[in-house]
Amino acid sequence: MEFALVVIPLLMVIAGIVNFGLVFAQQLALDNSVRAGARAGVVDTGNNPVTVATAQWNSTAIAKSQTSAFAVTYPSGVGSTCKGSAFGQNMVVRATVASKFLIPWPLPGSVVPKTVTLSSQAEFQCEYQ
Repeated sequence: MEFALVVIPLLMVIAGIVNFGLVFAQQLALDNSVRAGARAGVVDTGNNPVTVATAQWNSTAIAKSQTSAFAVTYPSGVGSTCKGSAFGQNMVVRATVASKFLIPWPLPGSVVPKTVTLSSQAEFQCEYQ
C-alpha cells in the first residue's frame, strides 16, 4: 500500500530529472552551434554562419531528437558577414528551437507545457572590414 502511494510521485520526479537533462543538453548544443556560427561570421573564412551553425547543430544527435526546425537570425545590422562593417561593430547571431519533452507529463497542458522554447545568442566583434 505504501509503495502504491509513493511510486507515482517518484516516477514524476524521475521523469522530471530526465526531461531536465535532455533540455539542458539541447541548450548546450544550441549554445555551441550559435557560437560556432557567429565565430565563422566574424573571421574572414568565407563560410556562411548559418551553414556552420546548422552543421554544428545537426552533428549532435541529442539536439535533433526532440526539437523543431533550427532558426538562425541576425538581430544586429551586420548581417551574415562583417564585410563592410564599421570599426568595433559586433556581429550577433541568434537561434531558437522548440523542444518537446522526452517523457510526456500526465498533467493537462495548461499546468505543464508540452514544449519549451530554447534560444541562444552569440556576439563577437568583427575582425575585418
